[in-house]
Amino acid sequence: GSLELSLVAEACGQGLITLPIVETAVAAAVLAKCGNEALRDELVGAMVSGSHVVVPAFDAPMRAGWGMGATAIEEGDGLRVTGEKRAAVAAQTADGYLVDVEMAGGQVLCYVAADSAGVTSLAHATADRATGTTLRFSETPVAAERVLARPNTAAALIGQAKDTLRLGCSADLLGVMERALAIAIDYLKIRTQFDKPIGSFQALQHRAVNDYIAVESTRALLYQVCATIDEDSDRPGLAAAVKAKASSAAMVVTKSVIQMHGAIGYTNEHEAGWFLRRAMVLAARYGNAAANRAHFAEHSDSIWAA
Repeated sequence: GSLELSLVAEACGQGLITLPIVETAVAAAVLAKCGNEALRDELVGAMVSGSHVVVPAFDAPMRAGWGMGATAIEEGDGLRVTGEKRAAVAAQTADGYLVDVEMAGGQVLCYVAADSAGVTSLAHATADRATGTTLRFSETPVAAERVLARPNTAAALIGQAKDTLRLGCSADLLGVMERALAIAIDYLKIRTQFDKPIGSFQALQHRAVNDYIAVESTRALLYQVCATIDEDSDRPGLAAAVKAKASSAAMVVTKSVIQMHGAIGYTNEHEAGWFLRRAMVLAARYGNAAANRAHFAEHSDSIWAA
């Protein structure tokens, strides 16, 4: 469930773990639900053993103003895919991707092996010193047995997967900001100015309290939504609300942590800056705060009705 996955992701955020744990879990869940038993049996066991890495590659439509990113046409019983997916997580080292494509009849979800014809990956450095990837597909063939979901079922499956990715990323952000704040609190206790710990200054106390409220309000919203979605997965928009909240709060808290450290917080050697850089990357992943607020607004009528 999203609750358990978020607990794991939160711990990863505290330790600045950049492995695609959430993405791999989401990919496995999609394979388990899609009804393609042959592909599920082929891939999930290998994913569990660690010999095969599969990640979702449908980041583009989760950002405001971006299209689907890849389209497909029928070719026999299979498909031929063209287009690109930007900012795919861990795609550079993955063995395969779950790719959503647009066709005349609607969305289709398929599995594309990394070594398929016409697939190229372009790596780029990210602010947290990890690697982002843009995947490009040029007339890439996808056999019929590699199609996971057709238009009648694909949209719901992809929507649920995207919501889980948003929640996992939000939990990662929660871990980042709570650990960053803990480091700052420890620093306020030992750093002295005018023969007093700077934590005794009211201005810094107020800042620390505001940051604590941001962390705990994000935690409350995240786990309340996780519990709600685990009971009823058909709740579009709620995960976007969490991601919008977590993206904004994490940037506020990690910037505040830098300021509470003073000059040393700006150095590459001090860990305070590591958490800010990680927050910058995660805040933009799967849509920044503005994009997710817009997504939430689109589904707000159905949320209030539910």
